[in-house]
Amino acid sequence: MKQSERWQPTAAHFRALIGGLLLTVVAILARRPDVLVLATPLIVAAAWGAALRPTQVPVISQSLAHGTVREGQATTWQVCVDDPEGRIDDVGAQLPPSIWTERRPIHGQVAASLHDDGAEPLSVTVRGTRWGRRRLEPPVVVASAAWAAHQWAATFHTTACTLLTLPQPAPFDAAAPPVRVPGHVGVNRSPREGGGTEFAGVRAFQPGDRLRRIHWTRSVRTGTLHVTTTWADHDRQIVLLVDALDDVGESGGVDGAASSLDIAVRAASAIAGHYITVGDRVGLVAIGARGVQRVPAASGSRHLRRMLEVMATIVPARATSDDGRLPRGLNDEALVVMLSPLLSPAAMQRVRTLTARGITTMVIDCLPDGIALQDPDDAYVGIAWRIEVLTRDRDLRLLREAGVSVVPWRGPGSLDAVLRDLHRHGRAGGRPAHG
Repeated sequence: MKQSERWQPTAAHFRALIGGLLLTVVAILARRPDVLVLATPLIVAAAWGAALRPTQVPVISQSLAHGTVREGQATTWQVCVDDPEGRIDDVGAQLPPSIWTERRPIHGQVAASLHDDGAEPLSVTVRGTRWGRRRLEPPVVVASAAWAAHQWAATFHTTACTLLTLPQPAPFDAAAPPVRVPGHVGVNRSPREGGGTEFAGVRAFQPGDRLRRIHWTRSVRTGTLHVTTTWADHDRQIVLLVDALDDVGESGGVDGAASSLDIAVRAASAIAGHYITVGDRVGLVAIGARGVQRVPAASGSRHLRRMLEVMATIVPARATSDDGRLPRGLNDEALVVMLSPLLSPAAMQRVRTLTARGITTMVIDCLPDGIALQDPDDAYVGIAWRIEVLTRDRDLRLLREAGVSVVPWRGPGSLDAVLRDLHRHGRAGGRPAHG
């Protein structure tokens, strides 16, 4: 925290002091008692202010009521002023504007009187308008003593607050199962019989069957022991690949237009929340993001929170490359959902690599609708964008011909048709592709 070393006299104090002395001199030289009457209040105010000048600087602390919020939600920034001598009259604070945050009051300025309002903290409402980690700009705190004769100011630098804004999940629901997985442990029904809870049928008794599964009604009627069978339970592994190689379009925050990365992150948070809620294991890989953005597949509310926090810290890197790595423990039965505008050759290569490994892959097209790059000063920008779109259309056609499902993000039910096909045809190479 950078601050004044001591209390400084204000311009008002100097005006009162100099004005009172000048009027006193004039009254004495001109023998004007009435002028001395005018000078007396100024002299008294200046002397009073000097006598009540604080000798110790106040102790200032700032905090956020909630360091983590969702897009569109608000929290409260607070600054507390501790007056060790009790000589501070008024305090004020200003929270400067920060990117992707809104303040209330709109200018971020608040003030209070310690004598009238007590030692209540000064508060500014801060609303996160786009996912990400935002550092609030250093605030300025000003305090004044009696008669506004002295003031003290502080600017925070080393104790800046950080607001983590989690992505607001897009509306999403999937009625279809994501993929057929021949497992034995989990909360979903497996296509093979086993020790689960969902009834499958009745068959003749075999060595090794448990006695508690004997179906007495069928056994008595047929004279032969029969047992009930159940479907085995399993969990599914879903890996979300968020393409941060390109961020196409201009983001308007939670209340405005969405860029391709906005669509990808919000859709990924919705898909992760849906499948983790039903007990599946979900992992995350951010392609082309700055730093390590990889979360192994797991389940549970804590894992969902961790995934959302990682998504909120995705920042596109300058280098448009992909290391090709996937989370540990990824098996051939997993479902990989890639969320991408499908403009980067590295993203296309990642899809081809996954398909060649025999991993079921679905691509969600996150390119915003109606986007067209134009530059009034450079006609070649529009031509280059049209060439890019034509190249993208060709690559999408080749992906569909290879059996990769490519679907646009439309919220609830966006993936149902593709998921039903994947569940019906399993991982057969000839499954139908959707566009």
